[in-house]
Formats: sequence, structure tokens, C-alpha cells
Amino acid sequence: MAEKNEKDLIGFDPLAWMNDGDTESSAQNDNVDTAHTVDTEQVALAEQKEELDTVIVTEAAIESDLVEGGNSQLILDSTLNIQNVSHLYEQLLVLLEGQDKIEIDASSVVTVDTATLQLLIVLKQSAVKLGKEIIFDFPSDKFIESAELLGLAEMLEIDQAAAGFF
Repeated sequence: MAEKNEKDLIGFDPLAWMNDGDTESSAQNDNVDTAHTVDTEQVALAEQKEELDTVIVTEAAIESDLVEGGNSQLILDSTLNIQNVSHLYEQLLVLLEGQDKIEIDASSVVTVDTATLQLLIVLKQSAVKLGKEIIFDFPSDKFIESAELLGLAEMLEIDQAAAGFF
């Protein structure tokens, strides 16, 4: 414990001696550091804006291709997991808004998780409410197996017998 005779060390800067001799250059360095920080922040903001503009343009192009081109088919990736559910959701939302019939090609699916299957169930339910049709073309064995394991195959209207005939 500190006694009353000892100096209190609260607020003591052990490196303060480094700035004692040259206060003018220190002020200039502070201005340079501040200017450099502002420039760095402006560059970072400009890069973020450019990236966001690219994403918006890309999404607009995807939307126009899907809706205006009449393409109502979506080809699922081989790995469907929670990391890409938001991207899949955006694609499905665009298709659902622009098409009455959506065909989902699930032939290349190797891995599918619960989050993706939940998304597809919500899609199916929303389509029924809107009077639209969702069809799963050629679902892979793993896709069917995962849906059956969770008891969702009937809701998604997929089954092994019809998987390769249409």
C-alpha cells in the first residue's frame, strides 16, 4: 500500500519524458498523424462505398436477369449451410417476387443443413400463400436423405421415386 509520504502513481505516464524536449515538433507530428488518420479513414470509406456499389449493381443485374429474362430456375450449390443462407434467401426472394413457378435444381447438393431446409420450408409455405408453385428438380440422394431425416421431405414435396423422372 502507498503511504502518505510516497508519491501517488495514479495518472503517471512513464513515457512522458519522451515528449518533454520538443513540444513544437510534437504538435506538428500530432497534426500529421491526425491528417494521416483522416486520409486513411476517407480511403477506407471510399473503398467500402465502391464495394457496396458493386454489390448493388451485381444484385440489380441478378434481379433483372432472373425476373426479366423469365428464368425461373435456381441451381443449388453442392454445399448448403448457414454461411450462405442469406445469399440463397435473397435469390429466392427475387424469384418469388417475379415468378409464378420456381424450379429449384437440387441435383448437385452433397451437404445440406437444417437452416437451409428451414428456409426452403418457409419458401414453400410463402409460395402456397401467394398461389405460386415451387418444384424441386432432380433432388440428389443426400438432399432427399437430409429432408427425410428431419421429416421435411413431405412438406417439400420431394421423394425418391419421382426424383429422376421429370
